Amino acid sequence: MLKKLVLAMALLPVAAHASDLPDYPFIHVAGEGFLRLMPDMGEIDFDIAAYDADTNAAVAVVQARVAEIQALLAEQGGDPGKDTEAEASFADMRKEMRKPANPDPNAAPDYEIRSAVHIVVRDLTKWRAVMLGLLGKPNIDHMSTSFGKSDRIKVEAELTATAIKDAQRRAENLATGLGKKVGAVTAITNGQLRNLTNAVGLLPTDMYNNRRGSNAKAGEKDFLTIQSLQWSQTVDVIYRIK
Repeated sequence: MLKKLVLAMALLPVAAHASDLPDYPFIHVAGEGFLRLMPDMGEIDFDIAAYDADTNAAVAVVQARVAEIQALLAEQGGDPGKDTEAEASFADMRKEMRKPANPDPNAAPDYEIRSAVHIVVRDLTKWRAVMLGLLGKPNIDHMSTSFGKSDRIKVEAELTATAIKDAQRRAENLATGLGKKVGAVTAITNGQLRNLTNAVGLLPTDMYNNRRGSNAKAGEKDFLTIQSLQWSQTVDVIYRIK
């Protein structure tokens, strides 16, 4: 098998062989680390939107909603601008052209007033109360939520270590099948070693590519549910063959 691999490498175009392939017997593998874990923080993004023929009236509505949201977070121990249980940031108000239900080409354009809001909830025991308060308010538009971990860097390091161990295991299995041993690592990267992968068709086909389910539409999403996280990290590694 090893002789066939070496022969196949020799038959590649000279340019690809020279620039993309190592000039020694090698094993190329991909490894993956995968974790399912519960988040410890959540984020909420939405617009406050108001329309009135009198622009000043629309601005007043947006300002009233901002004050209500600040009061809601204060009830949950929040303090805008500080690392507390829940905090919010508000973008400057902007005017956006409004699309009327029955457009009149001769009519003057209508505008609505919008302000983007970003809320960070660091204590997820407060999540349900915050969401119920928001969902009960008018003028809330384009809401989306996401969850994360405050120690994300640590988790990513653990995932990378797991992926490297997985790659080592795969390489050792391949080497054993050839009656060889795995040598030193000569290249490693997150994702794919693109030039090598394209040159010899070593695209991994056994990885977990379908773990991300389809995203729910905004109208179907349960904003009160805290969703578990599914994080994965892939590494591509080249080992020498001994």
